[in-house]
Amino acid sequence: QITYKRSRTKLVGMSRESFPVLPQLPAKGSAEIPAGVFGGMIARTIFAISSEESRYTLNGALLVVKPDALAMIATDGHRLAQFEKMGVGGTAEVRALIPRKAMGEIQKLVAEADPASAVHFAKNESHLFFRIGERLLVSQQLSGQFPNYEAVIPKDNNWNVTVERSEITAAVQRVAQFADDRTRAIRMNLKPGQVTLSASSSELGESEETLEAPYQGEEINVGFNAQYLLDFLRAPGSGQVTFELKDEQSAGLVRPTEETDEKYRYIVMPMRI
Repeated sequence: QITYKRSRTKLVGMSRESFPVLPQLPAKGSAEIPAGVFGGMIARTIFAISSEESRYTLNGALLVVKPDALAMIATDGHRLAQFEKMGVGGTAEVRALIPRKAMGEIQKLVAEADPASAVHFAKNESHLFFRIGERLLVSQQLSGQFPNYEAVIPKDNNWNVTVERSEITAAVQRVAQFADDRTRAIRMNLKPGQVTLSASSSELGESEETLEAPYQGEEINVGFNAQYLLDFLRAPGSGQVTFELKDEQSAGLVRPTEETDEKYRYIVMPMRI
C-alpha cells in the first residue's frame, strides 16, 4: 500500500501588471518579402556581422526596402557583404537595422515555411515586426548610423580572375590547414594562366596549391583571411566566382560570375603576410 502526502510548491514570480506590454503590429506593412528570398539574403550576409559588442551599430545587418528591390548589407570593419534582389520590394524606401539574434530566428522560421510564402515586414520607431504565417517575431531595432557601405566598394579593381567555386573552396580549405591559427592568413598569387594559394606556419609547415585560370594581368601577391574567403564561398550559390583585385594593399572584391536579378558583392580587406 502506497500512501501519498500532500505537498505544496510556491514559486516567486511577478504580477501580470508588471509584465512588459508587447508592441502592436503596425496596421500598414512596409513590405511582403518571399520567405525564400529573405532566407537567402540572411544566409549571404549574417556571417559578416561584427561580434564585438562595443561596435553596436555593426551588431546587425542593414535591410533596405525599395519599391523595386531589396538589399541587405553587413560588415564588421574587415569585410562587407552586400546582397540585392531585384523585382521585389515595398511601397516606399525603408531602412532598418536588424540585430544578429533576430536574423538567426528569422532564418529558422523561413526554413520551416514555404519558400513562396510571404514574410510581412513592418516597423515603428523602435521595433521591427516579421509575421510568417501565424507566427510573429518582434525585435528591437538597432539605433545609430550604419556606415556608408557604397563608399567602400572598390571601383578601380582592374585585374579579374574567374575560377570554379568548388575548386577554389577546396583549395582554400586544404591550404588553410597550414595557416597561422591566430591570423588564418593565406597568400593568393596571380600570374598569367594561374592562381596559386599558399600558407605556412612554424609549427605545421607549409602548403601550396595552383589552379589553372584565364588570368592575363600583372602578377599580384595579396594576403587574405582564409575563414573570410570560406564564409563567402560556402554561402548559397554555385558556378564560377570572380575575384577583382587592384594590388596587395587594396581591398579585394569577390562576386558570383553569372548574375541575373541578384547582385552579390563581398569586399575583403587584405592582410600583411
